[in-house]
Amino acid sequence: MTRLFCTFLIAGLACAQPLPLDGIAHVGFRVSNLERSSAYYTGLLGYQQAFAINTTAFFKVNDEQYIELSPGLPAGEPVAFTHLAFQTPDIEALRRMLAARNVTAPAAAKGRDGNLAFSLHDPENHRIEFVQYQDGSLHMNARGKFLDTRRISDHLQHVGVVVPSQHVDAAMHFYHDQLGLEEVWRYAPGGVLRLIKLATPGKRRDIVELMITDKTPTRAQYGSMYHINFEVPEITPPYRQLLDRGAPVGGGLKPVVNAENIWAINLYDPDGTRTEVQDLRKVPTMRLGLVGLNHGHVAGFLNKFPGRYDAALVGVAEPDAALIKKYSEKYKLDPALFHTSLDEMLDRAKPQAVVVFTNTFDHLRVVEACAARGIHVMMEKPLSVSLAQARAMEAAARRGKIQVLVNYETTWHRSNQAALAFAAEPGGLGPVRKMVAHDGHRGPKEIGVQPEFLAWLSDPARNGAGALFDFGCYGADLMTWLMHGERPLTVTAVTQHLKPEVYPKVDDEATIILTYPRAQGIIQASWNWPFDRKDLEVYGTTGSIRTVGMDRVRRRRAGTEEEEVEAPPLDPRYDDPMSYLTAVVRGEVQPAGLSSLAVNSVVMEILDAARRSAASGETVKLGSAN
Repeated sequence: MTRLFCTFLIAGLACAQPLPLDGIAHVGFRVSNLERSSAYYTGLLGYQQAFAINTTAFFKVNDEQYIELSPGLPAGEPVAFTHLAFQTPDIEALRRMLAARNVTAPAAAKGRDGNLAFSLHDPENHRIEFVQYQDGSLHMNARGKFLDTRRISDHLQHVGVVVPSQHVDAAMHFYHDQLGLEEVWRYAPGGVLRLIKLATPGKRRDIVELMITDKTPTRAQYGSMYHINFEVPEITPPYRQLLDRGAPVGGGLKPVVNAENIWAINLYDPDGTRTEVQDLRKVPTMRLGLVGLNHGHVAGFLNKFPGRYDAALVGVAEPDAALIKKYSEKYKLDPALFHTSLDEMLDRAKPQAVVVFTNTFDHLRVVEACAARGIHVMMEKPLSVSLAQARAMEAAARRGKIQVLVNYETTWHRSNQAALAFAAEPGGLGPVRKMVAHDGHRGPKEIGVQPEFLAWLSDPARNGAGALFDFGCYGADLMTWLMHGERPLTVTAVTQHLKPEVYPKVDDEATIILTYPRAQGIIQASWNWPFDRKDLEVYGTTGSIRTVGMDRVRRRRAGTEEEEVEAPPLDPRYDDPMSYLTAVVRGEVQPAGLSSLAVNSVVMEILDAARRSAASGETVKLGSAN
């Protein structure tokens, strides 16, 4: 009886103890072309091949972890994944503890690499290997070697394996109950379970992700689900490294905050197997309020917002019941989000920041209400309808210690950022001498903007002017930025009513000329272009640059021919208005440049002076800064 009791006690203790698993040792894939895959894992990711066993190559992540690539992936085979290996410090203790959990493990044997190992199979027949590194093995002999300084990361943090939704319980029994991996996160959008993260008991806390599917995946989907993940301390350096090494721009390579609230990059090897790179620091979800629905750009914002995880919409302020009905139905927004009073929304929803889609005149009211509560503000361009309003916003921002940002589409154009970089580049543009900005379209009515948008765009009281303010602000913003915040000496503007029958109250054509001690800016703002345009020409003492759309430029150095090149991608926190706003609120970015209040206060000096110049027919000289 005593012997039986001791047997049960020992078995119980074995089940209660964590298995001796240090973490992931390696992950194996079959590839269609080993040379091409080697170029990806070494050339792009920076992992050197440490050794090979027959035709199988081992690429080293660190002294404990490898990526194993074997040739022979058939053209029609949907799954490249072959197996996952865990590292153990004591393979015999592991076998005994597995036996106590009713898992029969085969005897450990020395492999061709010189290590002791055995394998099990999970419920989906994935081979799961367990390995103990041995003195004299290929792995031990490679210690301290083949650690390329170009490695994108020094930690293989997790591996994804596919599990059909009807087999989740069986998978959890194997990985959680028998292997002792700890569940750390579940992802179930809309109540549908898609992912379970399970951490190994070792100090590395490596992860197995159960990628759950309710239908047979395509080959591309298998490639995305059977994936590997590398951990980095900050997402921007590896992003830049990958771009410098020729990774394709766009797609999943652009860093985003994912459903787990961490920055992530995705790229794919030549056979479509996904490589994920993550900064594992959590990004807090910002509480966001939305003020106003009568600016046409709100539709674009609401179209893109559902894919974000770094911000949550907590309230909407809009007095117009018809607009509330329109947008709540179109975007399936919870009616509880809506408030007809700005003050009520701010007090009840308690946002950390608001985005503003009102007419321009109302920007001041929103800033003052938010400043009184310590809430940051991002509004659509321009800042205000007058210099007096701009000064009042500056004062409110100082009192409330808030950030006030202005969103221009052109801020997020890679081509515009490339222009400033070329100006600063040795042997590039040289000091700026002239800028010519062309902005506008066929006219707001002609392009079919929403009625509520057109109503105030064509009202000088609520818009400040017509094309002069609507599109003149872009060039004023860009010139002020190129001149590093310098105020112009003079402002001269001409406005015209080319379509008085359409826009009887406001101008539809405007040209502004800015002079500086050694530079000139020409801003052509129009509701009469035959097509949409937002393009820029900048000329310096030693070169010129012209933007071509959002992501290309034509540049020329003195004595050379013009060349067209792709503009470099922007850093992730400067890539779009919401990423920028959330980074500012988190304290990761100090506002400067195109969206900043400082630059936009100068913009309002320019627009205010331009309106006076156009009305008087005279050049306006700007005095000293207030």
